[in-house]
Amino acid sequence: MALTIIHKQVALQDAEPGMVLSDDLFDSQGQTLLPAGATLTEQTIASLARHEVEWLRIEAGRMSPEEEAAQRAHYAQRIAHLFRHQDDSPAAALLHAYIRKYRLGEEA
Repeated sequence: MALTIIHKQVALQDAEPGMVLSDDLFDSQGQTLLPAGATLTEQTIASLARHEVEWLRIEAGRMSPEEEAAQRAHYAQRIAHLFRHQDDSPAAALLHAYIRKYRLGEEA
């Protein structure tokens, strides 16, 4: 099981060279400015300011396999609770499958 990245939200003004993005960063038109895993430099931080970026999601560590398993169990329990009164409609089943895929990585 792959380790999950822990991230934190950082204001651009607090970003420092050497920080690593945990997610792709997009501009207001949906164009990719930087990919996940990019390491910030002084130049990239200045460029992001020119693109009016205000917040970044930065890597803050990685979960251990035990922490990841606990998180997956929590998500599975929460999803089961949210869908406890689910009807038998195809739309509800599809929504349930998509949420499980998004949160738990299961096939939809």
